[in-house]
Amino acid sequence: MSKDVFLINEFWMLSVMGAFQRANLYRPSILEIEKVYFRKMLKEYLDNMINTIYQNPVGEEEHIGNIKRISHHTEVNREILKNGKLIFGVSQKLLNLYLKYHWCAGWIPEPPHFPVDSIIQRKLNLTVIPWTKMTDDLDYRSIIESAKKSLKKHNCTSLAELELLLFERNT
Repeated sequence: MSKDVFLINEFWMLSVMGAFQRANLYRPSILEIEKVYFRKMLKEYLDNMINTIYQNPVGEEEHIGNIKRISHHTEVNREILKNGKLIFGVSQKLLNLYLKYHWCAGWIPEPPHFPVDSIIQRKLNLTVIPWTKMTDDLDYRSIIESAKKSLKKHNCTSLAELELLLFERNT
C-alpha cells in the first residue's frame, strides 16, 4: 500500500467518524455489513468528486451544490438511513472534513469552506446551531457569512485558514 493510499483511507475514516458520530444515521435493524457497503459507496462518490471537481478552486455556490448532491446521492440507500438520506448538515461535515485533510496534505487547492460544527461556532462566538439538525443550507450559509466577517479580526484571508487557526482538538 502506498503512503498516499494509506493517508486517504485514514482521512476517510476520520471524516466519517467526525460526520457520523453524533448524527444517529442508521435505522436500528441495519447490519454492519450494510453500513460498510454504504460507507464504501459514499467514499467512491466523494473520491470521484475530489479527483475531478476539487482539483481546481471551487466557488462557494458550486461547493454548496456539491454538498446537496451528496445528500441526494445517498437517497439510493434510503432503506438503511433513518432520514432516507444524509441531511445537509452531515453531508457538509463529511465533505468539508475530507477536503480539509486533502488540502492540508497538499493534494488539492484550498477548499472554500470549513467543517461547520459546534466547536467552530463557539470559537466564532455564534449561537450554536447543531449541524446534525441542519436539513438545508440556510443555517450553514448564515454561519459561513458570520465567519467571513471575522476574517480580518483574526488576520486571515480565507475561511479554511481561519478554521485551522481556531481549531483545537480536545485531547
